[in-house]
Amino acid sequence: MYKNRRNQKELSGVVKVTAEECNGNVEKMIRRFSKKVKKERIIEEVRERSHFKKKTIVRAEAKRNKRRLINKVNQRREMLSAPSSSGKRRGTNRR
Repeated sequence: MYKNRRNQKELSGVVKVTAEECNGNVEKMIRRFSKKVKKERIIEEVRERSHFKKKTIVRAEAKRNKRRLINKVNQRREMLSAPSSSGKRRGTNRR
């Protein structure tokens, strides 16, 4: 009957945008509000909680995400440890 809420994240639920922050500009207030909502991931959380997911599906998604993260970290490590063939550093634009 009651859900096990031990592993669930708590939602802060408070996103404020004041007129003083945006100098009374309504359009700027709306943009700032939408950015804060995206940053807090409120919309994603609501969509995720709108339908019930079985524990097996939740575990499988977590496992998949963990593997994806491990692969990503390993690729970055390989890229950093491997010497570059061109001799140039990556990300520098010198003219």
